[in-house]
Amino acid sequence: MADRVLARWRIRIADERGAILVFVAVSLVGIIGVSGLAIDLVTKIRLSRAVDAAAIEAASNSRLGVTQAEASGRAVAALNGIVDGVDGISLSLSFDLNLYGETTVTARASQSIPTTLAKVLGQDELDLSTEAVAAVPPVDMVFVLDQSGSLEVQGVWDDLQAAANQFVTHFDDSLDQIGLVHYQIRAEDAFVIDGLFTTSITNAINNMNSAGDTNTGEGLRLARKQMKSKVVRERSAKVVVFFTDGRPTAFRDDINGRDRVIAVNRSSTGNIRGLFDNPEALPMSEEATPDDCIQVPECRGWTEETVREEARQRGLHWADMIRRDSTLIYTIGLGNPSATDPIETPDVGYLELLANVGGIVDADQPRGRSYFAPSSAQLQDVFEQVARDLMVRLAK
Repeated sequence: MADRVLARWRIRIADERGAILVFVAVSLVGIIGVSGLAIDLVTKIRLSRAVDAAAIEAASNSRLGVTQAEASGRAVAALNGIVDGVDGISLSLSFDLNLYGETTVTARASQSIPTTLAKVLGQDELDLSTEAVAAVPPVDMVFVLDQSGSLEVQGVWDDLQAAANQFVTHFDDSLDQIGLVHYQIRAEDAFVIDGLFTTSITNAINNMNSAGDTNTGEGLRLARKQMKSKVVRERSAKVVVFFTDGRPTAFRDDINGRDRVIAVNRSSTGNIRGLFDNPEALPMSEEATPDDCIQVPECRGWTEETVREEARQRGLHWADMIRRDSTLIYTIGLGNPSATDPIETPDVGYLELLANVGGIVDADQPRGRSYFAPSSAQLQDVFEQVARDLMVRLAK
């Protein structure tokens, strides 16, 4: 009896051992498969990030020529650990035009990974691939340039002209369209948005001089008017690039039943600088002489404080109108943030509001960027960064 019971237990144990071996074998297949998938996913993510970065970088430099664009794309891919011909990696970049006439850069990467556990299943390597396409849409832009007298006083006007001219060269006469607005006591169209702009805009900038006040609202108003032009294209990258070295000091409105400009001094004095009749006749090349209310504490109910605030609000209003038309605003400020008189320091917060940085004004409107150059030595680098930022979008 005891022998029969023992024999049964031996048979049962043998059966369970067999079942366990089958279970372990099946589990190993699953483990090997999951391990392969994990390696696949991690490598695929790394490849994808690298080709995204490479496509965007190459597209950002596409207007400098294919050779330089491809070199910059491959350099960025290398920074992300992807180098053609290394560790079984293949990387290619190709340039083309899409149906909308946009330049495109396609970055493709593939990698063969030798396996270890998966060899049990007869799989000696994993083949992974990914691609990204970056598009360089044509740009429709209005460049809004402050030419107020403080730029000359600070000795930075020549540097600004040089940086502004260099900025324009980043764009293509045959692909992009640019307009130029300049402002001081009032604003003026130096070049209405169109193609074949480089020579006209460069000449206009070179012929300007620094003088007068800071009417940011008028500069933005004319920028919006240009962006409403019929020549602005549906699929273009639409942007207003706005430069200033200070705070708003003037605005234009119907004052006592007449179109006028009222202005305050750049530094706080407690007085109105003056009231100006016939705004369209005010000079752009020199400081305008007031017609009334010269250096008085109050003019037609306006004080220095209320003029400054209204001038600021005019800029915010026209910036809002520009963004409502699905146009990005990039702002660039120049100046010493440690100036003795706080009024003479750049209002960085104001510039961020104009650009709607991070959606701080309206999350549903285009979110632009705001840049600050503490001295004229940084201006050219800032303008170059703006040019690179606004020209590329990932089309993947």
